[in-house]
Amino acid sequence: MKGIETQAVITGIRAKVDGSLGLSLGTPELSPEEKVIFMSLQNLNVKMTIEPLEEKSEKIVIEKGMEIKSSSERLYNVIFVYYKQVNSTEDYQTFYKRHMESIIDTYKNKLN
Repeated sequence: MKGIETQAVITGIRAKVDGSLGLSLGTPELSPEEKVIFMSLQNLNVKMTIEPLEEKSEKIVIEKGMEIKSSSERLYNVIFVYYKQVNSTEDYQTFYKRHMESIIDTYKNKLN
């Protein structure tokens, strides 16, 4: 798999619930081959360096790796955030099990 280095502009920054950031980038005009390289890197762990072109600056290195959560971990965390948002009076494990059963029943009902 190929990597790519290009100039870019950060066009959007979103704070996420898990404490990370989501970034939107604008690139220069790209050839079809360059677009394919970018698209092939989507959803992969990559190493990225961002430094301004106009001035020399100190580079800060962040050593943390990207944690790839399983779908079940993500669902557990989303249900927990929902639990907090609705201010439920039941304990979380009961709330979680009830919602998981609801999801399971939804898919069972779709089976022949």
